[in-house]
Amino acid sequence: MPDTPASCPTPSPDATPYDLSNPQVLLAWQRNHLANERTFLAWCRTGLALFGFSFVIERFDFFIRQIQGIAMFSGMAQRHLHTEMVTLSTFAVGVLVMAIAAWRFWYVRRCINTGAKQFSVTPDILFTVAVVGLVVGLATVFWHLIVP
Repeated sequence: MPDTPASCPTPSPDATPYDLSNPQVLLAWQRNHLANERTFLAWCRTGLALFGFSFVIERFDFFIRQIQGIAMFSGMAQRHLHTEMVTLSTFAVGVLVMAIAAWRFWYVRRCINTGAKQFSVTPDILFTVAVVGLVVGLATVFWHLIVP
């Protein structure tokens, strides 16, 4: 099948990769599926945290704009904080994390069910690149806000 990766072999319809009648094998198989579900939920929590962080950034921008109008803070820099792109990129990374989490969950589930010995690290690399890109982007934005 073209949609099945090379590391997850397609099982024949009459053969199972595991002897699920053995209680130890059945428990190990169940533990693998439960670990996969826990990992999926952890990725979903990370995506939701990024959604929440994007709203925090937007509310902080609104707060700074409001405080700049108060006479007591008139010496504060009257720069326009360009946080819209940071907010949208954080939200987009959250969506990306959730999409990668769903894809990874089904990929690992298929690999567990087929008895594959190796898994692809592509989702983990994509997640790491997205988070590092987000951190570098945030650092760049804040650097441009501090340096005149």
